[in-house]
Amino acid sequence: MPLVTNLIDDKSPLIQYDSTWLPGTSADDQLEDQYYHGTFTTNNVTNGQVTFTFNGTGIWWYSARRNNHGTFVVQVDDNTYGPYDGYSAEEQFMVPIFNITDLNQGTHKLTLTNTGSGTTLYVGADLIVWQSNVGNEDDQLTTETIDDSDSRFQYQESLWDSPSDVNLYSNGTGHYTEEQTSAILTFTVREMITLFGKTGTSNGPYTVQLDGGQTNTYNATANLPYYGITLFHADNLGSGQHKLTITNAPSISGQGLGIDYALVSNLSR
Repeated sequence: MPLVTNLIDDKSPLIQYDSTWLPGTSADDQLEDQYYHGTFTTNNVTNGQVTFTFNGTGIWWYSARRNNHGTFVVQVDDNTYGPYDGYSAEEQFMVPIFNITDLNQGTHKLTLTNTGSGTTLYVGADLIVWQSNVGNEDDQLTTETIDDSDSRFQYQESLWDSPSDVNLYSNGTGHYTEEQTSAILTFTVREMITLFGKTGTSNGPYTVQLDGGQTNTYNATANLPYYGITLFHADNLGSGQHKLTITNAPSISGQGLGIDYALVSNLSR
């Protein structure tokens, strides 16, 4: 049975931060470039929380260990772990500050809570890695890139434009809208899809629905523009044709949705 490893940066809207979490910046931290892709999200408020839901068997939460970092606890489903201590007199970056394996394959919810105090009040998020078992023992996973210009993406073209910063998108192509309209990706796979796009100050809330199921809302607003960010991920889809609908859902005028490309994975023997 193939074991798939997935990775997302701290800027992905799939990571749900409460309002006490803030983006790390070079103005506040001269060691920002030591983090994965030079980005991190930080918290210095006791009981500040961040949540991530994943489908898999194991997860690794990467951050830094620093002299102003303190304690935190982690809840996975109904079980609480810790407290753990992120303090280190010597700066350490891109290190797993929490991991758990041997979970049952399925959907799990991880919540990290800051329990620090005093001068060691910080905890951070850099990147998340998780693993998922897919298919059967003899299966092999193959992955295809579907660019936003592929005919499998369907748009109401009059409502979508090429973004002004399209040169920063993969292959120099992208779709952008500030209208409340949808893009629909129809694809045939047995296993997995990951959708990539842009987050930034001009981006806002969006919704995603897979195969007519539950509609989930995310927020692509970020302090700076970031490209190639995971906007949606799902695996263990089952064989056959699938339909992914992503819709711009601005909370204020001028908020847009930027779509770049998708990765779809299939199983074969």
